[in-house]
Amino acid sequence: MRKTVIVLFAMLLAGTALFAAGFEKHGRAGKVDVTLVSDKPLTKGTNAVTVVLKEKNKPVNGAKVVIKVFMPEMPGMPYMEDKKKAKFLSEGKYSANINFAMRGTWQVRIYIITKDGKKYLYKGSVNI
Repeated sequence: MRKTVIVLFAMLLAGTALFAAGFEKHGRAGKVDVTLVSDKPLTKGTNAVTVVLKEKNKPVNGAKVVIKVFMPEMPGMPYMEDKKKAKFLSEGKYSANINFAMRGTWQVRIYIITKDGKKYLYKGSVNI
């Protein structure tokens, strides 16, 4: 009986850890490594997201970063978009609050202009 309780408790803890896991997506924009992160799983509504930028394993600081999410127009549904300028935090991290108006697949565009004027574009998608 005691072993059963221990096993069940361990499964409960493992399930809680999986449920509590946030969101993380990696990609590249030219020479820049881009990571889109959220402490919580992305959901319908407003989500706090962080973009982490690195080039050659070093943080990209002082860039202008704009995050745009959109869902193309479909029959019976209009085009939806949210676009925010991300705020620089530190060590290549930029944050913004993004609104996903409904569930579904959203296209993600992250526009990056480094402090030396180089322009990069990350393209991806997320499922809400």
